Amino acid sequence: MFQNFNEATTFLDSRKKLGIKPGLERLDYLLEACRHPEKAINTIHIAGTNGKGSTLKYIEKVLVKGGYRVGAFMSPGLPTILDHIYINEQSMTEEDFVSILNEIIPIINEMDQMDMAPSEYEILMIISLLYFQGNVDIALIEAAMGGKEDITNRVSPTVSVITTVDYDHMQFLGNSLASIAAHKAGIIKDQIPVVIGNLKKEALEVVLQEAERKHAPTYQYQKDFKIRTDQISHDKQSFLWYAEGEEIPLMIKMIGSHQMENAANAMMVINLLQEKGIELSNDAIHVGFEQTKLSNRLELISENPKIYVDGAHNQASMDQLAKLMKVHFGDRSIHVLFSGFRDKAISEMIHILHGVTDSVVVTSFDHPRSLSSKDVDYLDVDYIPDPYQAWYYLKEFVRTEDVVMITGSLHFVEKMKMYLKT
Repeated sequence: MFQNFNEATTFLDSRKKLGIKPGLERLDYLLEACRHPEKAINTIHIAGTNGKGSTLKYIEKVLVKGGYRVGAFMSPGLPTILDHIYINEQSMTEEDFVSILNEIIPIINEMDQMDMAPSEYEILMIISLLYFQGNVDIALIEAAMGGKEDITNRVSPTVSVITTVDYDHMQFLGNSLASIAAHKAGIIKDQIPVVIGNLKKEALEVVLQEAERKHAPTYQYQKDFKIRTDQISHDKQSFLWYAEGEEIPLMIKMIGSHQMENAANAMMVINLLQEKGIELSNDAIHVGFEQTKLSNRLELISENPKIYVDGAHNQASMDQLAKLMKVHFGDRSIHVLFSGFRDKAISEMIHILHGVTDSVVVTSFDHPRSLSSKDVDYLDVDYIPDPYQAWYYLKEFVRTEDVVMITGSLHFVEKMKMYLKT
């Protein structure tokens, strides 16, 4: 048994060596041993390459404003492991975490002896479900990776959501959009409605085919629901969300066209929940959307100069960030500090940044998957391995009126944010 949170996290850290383990047989064993908590929880299941976290946060805020108790499982958990798991926007306490882990450690030990050792994320999923059981009205579950074989894919959702499909985690999900989409579409359940975001044709066809096979009603962005932009400024966006017979004006403070799309998907989910008997006032909806924010997504951490952090950790999200910088900061000099995981499309992301910024400094950080010099030697970039030395180097040519963007891996931007805030 674990006496404190440090002992519990040390144990979970030791499971990292097991890596990502495809298949759901270990999770199924845990669920059976814990009497299937997933069946006792009303859930929304959200998958997608990008946009999952923002979409979840919009829905969460509206439901909380509506007076509901809302659980949320998000990935990654930053800055600590507790930040995977929330109830009403408050992360799980150390005491609750240790208590639930102690409840299930006999099962984990038994599985270890059976050569069925559960991974860190499989254990986190069970802890989350046990924490939510009996404590929430609804839980919002963000897929960790993919969908079909993801550790979240044993929930029984009221609504499923697929936000986007793009190239990421190809070593696990495949090298084509169709293959990646097949994994994302794996969250679609029999006769359960699915909200489909702004998908490319190749991915959309796969998702629609799976929905048809499962007799799942589909609600597709730009077909069944749409938005019309009203006003965009540097700190807010107003638009009209509309579907058949319904129009709702919304304002959000998360900027970028992709955030309007995320909000549109979230509004479609809220609309479906209302049809299923969830009561939400217009005030809860409007205030909920307006107050939604997500850590490390174009988060302003300092003024004069403006310093933002944004976890654009793959090529698709970097494309979105580049468009955003062009629209909102195109009249200013932009300087970037970037680092990411070496198994991502690093050269492509750096190329995108060079197209819209005045300078890019590349660095590394303390993580087994982080960049090293050999990963960027062939690129024409300033590379300084120590992130803090890289920061001070970058600062030398930043003026007060300029914009600084710290971007790349969410682990990296969280680390730099914590450093700059101390």
